[in-house]
Amino acid sequence: MTDLPTLTADCSRCAALCCVGLTLDKGDLFSFDKPAGTPCPNLSSHLCSCHDQLETIGNRGCVLYDCAGAGQRVTQMRFNGESWRDDPTLLPAMLRDFDRLKPLHERMKQLVEAAALDLPDDLAAERLRLLRKCARLWADTETLAADFDAFLDALAQRSGA
Repeated sequence: MTDLPTLTADCSRCAALCCVGLTLDKGDLFSFDKPAGTPCPNLSSHLCSCHDQLETIGNRGCVLYDCAGAGQRVTQMRFNGESWRDDPTLLPAMLRDFDRLKPLHERMKQLVEAAALDLPDDLAAERLRLLRKCARLWADTETLAADFDAFLDALAQRSGA
């Protein structure tokens, strides 16, 4: 489908929303606890200061995580590339929008990846139907760009969030 957004994270176009918005629990994937809404202690500017050492220092979860492009979508579309680092008052709205848009991006990515599976015809048709539905929701982001809050509210209501 050509009407889907980029479903790969581009950290250079994001404001490190996953590094702030996600909860980290010390264990197999992370070497420390971090509550949601708190910047990661390894965050420098809007990039990870130890990205090339994440597995070595016990933060394999960071390597495995992919927002499927939701972070840069929120940063670029909703906030015109601005960052909460430059204006801390933006952080609550950025995290709210990231939290709402991330599931749509993740679902689209899963549906795209499922195309590689040998699915029975009925499941292949259902995958395509769901992907088209997600694409329509995505297209709504373009038409509602001027009122992104209304779009995210509608998306949250549709997904039962």
